[in-house]
Amino acid sequence: MVTELEIEVALHLSAERKFGDALALYQGMLARAQDAVVRMKILYGTVTCSTWLGLDAIREDAIRDLKQFPDYDVSRAFIVMAQAGAFIDFGRAQEALDLVTENLGSGVLQRADFQDWKYEHLFLKGQCLVRLNAIDEALCAFDAAHSMDPEGRLETVMLIERANCYRTRDRFAEAYELASQVQDRGDEDFRTLAMQYMAECRLGQRRAEEALSLYRDLQKRLPCRLVDEERIETGVRNGIAYLEKRNPQGKPF
Repeated sequence: MVTELEIEVALHLSAERKFGDALALYQGMLARAQDAVVRMKILYGTVTCSTWLGLDAIREDAIRDLKQFPDYDVSRAFIVMAQAGAFIDFGRAQEALDLVTENLGSGVLQRADFQDWKYEHLFLKGQCLVRLNAIDEALCAFDAAHSMDPEGRLETVMLIERANCYRTRDRFAEAYELASQVQDRGDEDFRTLAMQYMAECRLGQRRAEEALSLYRDLQKRLPCRLVDEERIETGVRNGIAYLEKRNPQGKPF
């Protein structure tokens, strides 16, 4: 017998990207699982972990087992979603976009009980398009996901993604507003990355004093896994250079 707590532990490890540890738990549970619903949950987890780990044989075995259950079109939609997420991380954005587009056109994601998957697909579509430098299309995808669920589980990451899109379009006021919303949510790393975008927006608006103040606070948060420290130093130098050019006698920082 497999308990829900065991599955939750594996899900937590997977969410922390500890795919090897999670996969080992899933494989151990699969040998003990008798309930069909529980087996499907375990197989979904196995597909996710093996996809990220590049373990094609394990992934294909899990898919073969899933084909034995009813409504395989639902399982296939999940499999494609897991693969698309991994492809984005692997730098294979066009392949990921093709998979996401395929799923968005399927009947599964039109069903009322799978709107959370549709929401996630729209987010993934936006991420693919950002990496393909199709910024306007990416914003449309993110906005569509946001309109489905303004407080969805991906909202913090989506605020950052949308802020970055607007920043690259020199729409600094909108980018700053989105990034500033992250300061009241998310983990420390996300708040730090959002603060970087806020500083860059203020610099883009030629509000160098505010930018440098943000950079000063930002430097106190470093190191951060999401932030390039050299990029921060470049921003500081650019802010100082701007103020010195405007006021050669000033000491801005």
